Amino acid sequence: MSAVDELIALARSADPFRNAPEQLAELQLEAARERFSDRRGQIGVLNKRAVEAGIDSIDRLSDLVPFLFAHTNYKSYPEAFVDNGQWAHMNLWLGTLATYPTDNIDVSDVRDIDEWLDRARLAGHHVFASSGTSGKSSFLDQSDQDRDVSVTACLHAADLSTPGYVADHSRSVFTMMPERGTHKMIDFCNRHFPRWAAPGELHRLSEDPIRAFDAMRPAQLRRLLAAGKIGPGEIAAYEAELEVRRIKRATEFETWIDLLEDRRRSPLYIGVMYGVAWQIVETLRKRGIKDGDFHPDTLMSFGGGTKGAAVPADYRDQIQQFFGVTPDRITSSYAMVEMSGFCAKIQPTETYAVPPWIVPLVLDKTGKRLLGTTGDIGVVEGRMAFFDILADARWGGVISGDKVQVEFGSGLEGVKTPVVHSVARYADLEEGEDKLSCAGSIDSYVRGSISTSPSVAA
Repeated sequence: MSAVDELIALARSADPFRNAPEQLAELQLEAARERFSDRRGQIGVLNKRAVEAGIDSIDRLSDLVPFLFAHTNYKSYPEAFVDNGQWAHMNLWLGTLATYPTDNIDVSDVRDIDEWLDRARLAGHHVFASSGTSGKSSFLDQSDQDRDVSVTACLHAADLSTPGYVADHSRSVFTMMPERGTHKMIDFCNRHFPRWAAPGELHRLSEDPIRAFDAMRPAQLRRLLAAGKIGPGEIAAYEAELEVRRIKRATEFETWIDLLEDRRRSPLYIGVMYGVAWQIVETLRKRGIKDGDFHPDTLMSFGGGTKGAAVPADYRDQIQQFFGVTPDRITSSYAMVEMSGFCAKIQPTETYAVPPWIVPLVLDKTGKRLLGTTGDIGVVEGRMAFFDILADARWGGVISGDKVQVEFGSGLEGVKTPVVHSVARYADLEEGEDKLSCAGSIDSYVRGSISTSPSVAA
């Protein structure tokens, strides 16, 4: 069995965080070596990077540092491709970052970005979109193997973070995640929440699918208006459509809240983003519901931050106090969309276990120098980066904008993998964020690959 296959098998096993092998660093190094050897022949921009760096093999984990992609690389497509409906060009762009050929995606009669994503899935490319809060979504390819293993890995992490509770189909479950859409977490939620729900007690906030088009449309309209390609009438029609949607969502929210209020003294599992959790608190307080007026075994999971919602500084404490939940009843994790699985919260601590198939690479702020990785001992602070060995449809090396403290060799609560102690965004800190040279390099390789294609040049 190859090192990659051994780690894939571990991701499918029970409690991989505590069952990781003692010689994990050696296994990860061999798996990284295998992945690099395979991916060089499949991802042209990776091979170009290797040639320029003069690195032909991964001989130590530090050799991965020059090959880290930034999350921005996955939104490096020219916006004109989407604005002008050039879906064959989007196939070409996706193919510069994907392991498998993308020319099998049928783009005939595609009308918008979501139809392109649907066609990609039909061709075996389960591309998911980031939330696109910047106005431009990232698109990351997944294979069938990626979807299967990643969801299983996420379930392991969720179970590790609430070890005192077992999914036994006994609860009223309230989730804001619809059954369909382009968000990566939909696949996980479709497996996770039904495990907890009693018959007929899985309550979704809305059945409307999450669409990449909705996240990208405002910025697209601003570009088209500035270019004189649309007029005020199109903007007015879009605003009218948004108002209809807002009214519908408000009605759905009130119906959902009615059910939650009615079920509040039964065992609950509430899975929402913090911004929605705060909206629930405000709405039910206005209805006279007092702090702690919920079943004492209520479970909750949060994620995604506040997404621009207006919240007080102590919103997290207020949410926990209102629902009466203690940390052992909160499914919590540290993750990003580029990662297979989650770094799971280790109860009863405020730390997160790194999955054994994720090679943590703690770098200096510039992203150029490795400060710590698997096999080291002690606490290291710096920029979070990692190599995801499970990634099948894309390269697994990613550098983030997070400042973290990672402890290597802690053995905390029997966990054999490194643990993350604290997380902050460089952009939110006084020291601020710097541009990463690696992101610009990969983007330039992508642009070069696209510009030399005869179909684009024509």
